[in-house]
Amino acid sequence: MALLVGFLIGRNRERAEARKGRDVFAGVRTFPLIALAGAVPTLLMPVAGPALVVASFVAVAAVAVVSYLRTSAQGDIGATTEVATIATFLLGALAGSGQLVAAGATGVAVAILLVAKPRLEAFSRALTSDEIRAALEFAVISVIVLPLLPRCGLGPWAVLNPFEIWMVVVLVSALSFVGFVAMRLLGERRSLAVTGAVGGPVSSTAVTLAMAERSCADQDIARAASSAVVLASCVMSLRIGVLSGIVSAGILPRLLPVVGAMAVVGGIGAWWLARTAPGEAVTSGTHVGNPFSPKAALTFGAIYALVLLAVRAAQETIGEGGTYAASALSAVADVDGPTIAFSRLRPLADGWRTPAAAVAAVANTLAKLGLGVSLGVGRFRLQMAVVLGLMAAAGAAAAAAVYLRF
Repeated sequence: MALLVGFLIGRNRERAEARKGRDVFAGVRTFPLIALAGAVPTLLMPVAGPALVVASFVAVAAVAVVSYLRTSAQGDIGATTEVATIATFLLGALAGSGQLVAAGATGVAVAILLVAKPRLEAFSRALTSDEIRAALEFAVISVIVLPLLPRCGLGPWAVLNPFEIWMVVVLVSALSFVGFVAMRLLGERRSLAVTGAVGGPVSSTAVTLAMAERSCADQDIARAASSAVVLASCVMSLRIGVLSGIVSAGILPRLLPVVGAMAVVGGIGAWWLARTAPGEAVTSGTHVGNPFSPKAALTFGAIYALVLLAVRAAQETIGEGGTYAASALSAVADVDGPTIAFSRLRPLADGWRTPAAAVAAVANTLAKLGLGVSLGVGRFRLQMAVVLGLMAAAGAAAAAAVYLRF
């Protein structure tokens, strides 16, 4: 493993140095030897102790320092090869300690990082100051704020969990960043499709929110943004079937026609929207600004918290007779929760559990329609609303045909 890691890194550094026209400090042979210099002393630690590992590291580091001083004296202040030398030694030591998977995975990651230099530099230069600030804001809410929040229920009926609510805020923000990075790598139109496909398994409602915000920033991408929302909703429909089948396979014969009809209609609609409309330009995305909207994310988090309270209030006041109303209301914020909950209830009474899951799917689709219409602008609202409305109608018609036996 140490030899393989050293070869991967050494091959890249040898080619990189050759392109620069510089003398090769360490290449395809030296880097595997450096990795072995870390692996062998580690293997000998039960006999020789840690002193041999320390001495070997100092020797390799000294060679790297000498190489850096020599190249910097010639006017080249880059230290990538020298730092890669130390990293290769440590990866060799990691392999010598028996952590073969960790050493191999990290070695591949280092090699990819070295090879991706042109793309990484181009991406970094393309970032504006607003986008860098947005990345820092996202890091604050996800890395600093989220771990500090309590994970217990607060408020009426202890239904408000600050950690879970803030996780929704982080999720919406993360989806915006997924779309932004994909846009930089794939272009505007294809990146939105990736966002819909990737965000659908996580939260199609969050995708809707993110795309509505994008439509406000750039109305030229209305059709692509609408297609991303519909694609995410298609994935949501399929996810409901998978979750219900995992929890209780007995409800699938009645549920599959509902979610299947919604997925088919949505798939056709997503394909139709993905085509470039006459007169609608497909932009490169270079003019798109801040990919993170704290206001939009916080708004969605507040709505989510209010819906949680409303759902619990309906359950407390209406009781079991309000099953369908509770499923529809709870699906406004999250379709997975009611799907799993109603699939697990009353194992011997499949007849009413399946309509509750179907109601949740249709209600969630209608909620996203309302969210997109209220927050989006221009053609995005019309295109997204038409297809989502057809999906909801198809699901409702299939549910009526199955459960009312029309």
